[in-house]
Amino acid sequence: MNEMLRAKALSLLSFFSVMTVDAIAREDCNPPPMDVAKLVEIRSGFHRVTGPLAQFDPCHSSVNFSMPGFFSTKLGEKPPLMIIAHGGGGPGAAEKEMMRRMNKAGVATLLYDAYEMNGFQYKGTMLFVLGVTNESRQRMIFKATFGAYKWAKKQPEIDTTRIYINGLSNGGSVAVNMAGVVEPEHVPAVIAEGASPTGIGFPDNINVPLKLVYGRLDNYGGKAEDDWMYTRSDPCSFNLEFKLAPVGVSARCSAKNNPTDMVQSPMAWASDLKSQGLPIDMWFYDNAAHGIFIGTMKKETRTYGTGETANFRYGWIGSRDGVADQYAADIVKLIKSSYP
Repeated sequence: MNEMLRAKALSLLSFFSVMTVDAIAREDCNPPPMDVAKLVEIRSGFHRVTGPLAQFDPCHSSVNFSMPGFFSTKLGEKPPLMIIAHGGGGPGAAEKEMMRRMNKAGVATLLYDAYEMNGFQYKGTMLFVLGVTNESRQRMIFKATFGAYKWAKKQPEIDTTRIYINGLSNGGSVAVNMAGVVEPEHVPAVIAEGASPTGIGFPDNINVPLKLVYGRLDNYGGKAEDDWMYTRSDPCSFNLEFKLAPVGVSARCSAKNNPTDMVQSPMAWASDLKSQGLPIDMWFYDNAAHGIFIGTMKKETRTYGTGETANFRYGWIGSRDGVADQYAADIVKLIKSSYP
């Protein structure tokens, strides 16, 4: 590339970056309330979040609204958008890799830190990975994601008829619930990876096509090596109903409702919805565990909480050669299918 073309390309790349920052800065900020969320220890080393939760704040320092670069694929007059609901540990390698791959494919992305919006300074610790309930994490992520969706619908830089929701792990559970609140005229599909059936529970209905994604070796949080996330059933007491989320499983299966019953597994739940004619499909990937974009597959274990009440669990993560490329290609194919 000669110097003139290089200068022009760098100028355009700079334009996209500045445009993104300005787009966020023009919006009214939405700071958290003074009495925003607090952590309460419910057993040794394990916590629940209580108190008011923060709204999505487009002015928050963690918000990354990223447009495709100059050399990215062009999908339309304006790019579609992928809203990324982060997992239980906050925005990490998988979410950032999703951003990189989507931007390269011509898709704008919106990533943010729901925990930081709620005032938690947790970076560098394992607090939210090992020491907080699923429902606490999902409530914060869901409220931020629902707000991000409402904000995104008003952004002139993107194609607001092609907003996609994606999430991993606890973010995947949030994405499943988002499928029950978004409008079809704005959202062609939701992609939920590694969604846990416990937390705020799964909804009874979905408004848009939902793709449930699992690595065949996803045993994250399992009691045994073959305790796969997609076939897992835990006690209803692990659930807590969240009024902001769509009505669903937790209305009748939670710590307050039939706590000794068992939660329906993701496969069984998906089968029930499909039998009702709802647009739900499951994507399985061999040679993959929890978090296909995390990197090389690792067979790890996790300990939740501390002391005598600590729980030992399996936690295989990542994927083997080629799986991440296939997953990314499948997502891009899904997005391109919305174009004539």
